[in-house]
Amino acid sequence: MSGDTVTGLGLQFTNDNKKCYAYSGIIAVNNTEKTLLNFSTNTEYINAIVQFNGGATGGGDNYVYRIKFNNVIIQEYVSNSNADDLYEELKIIIPPFTDVQCTAQNATDTSNNDQIVSLIGKVGMPQRVGDLDE
Repeated sequence: MSGDTVTGLGLQFTNDNKKCYAYSGIIAVNNTEKTLLNFSTNTEYINAIVQFNGGATGGGDNYVYRIKFNNVIIQEYVSNSNADDLYEELKIIIPPFTDVQCTAQNATDTSNNDQIVSLIGKVGMPQRVGDLDE
């Protein structure tokens, strides 16, 4: 599961597979919902902190940040239009076999502003119950 990519849409694991991370890098977002991160879990579950950061450059734009599991919104945050630098940290548990998508959208107008999302998490494996040969 381990990987070396620093930014991109995917999830990366440390060499011991006990922690994971994902960084979108800077992505320009306008009034169309834009995917910042997109990955799928396998048999692991992840106790994660997802952090959205961005800037509303002087125009007071509101941004909608969403976390989706299997295309269903499980978290949604709307930024404060008075903030120069937007910041929100969400704690979630990501179950096994889940398609995860983190998105951002300018809810105020069509202007582009740079947005970033990062995820750090502890990786757990489900406990095996019983003997598989039974």
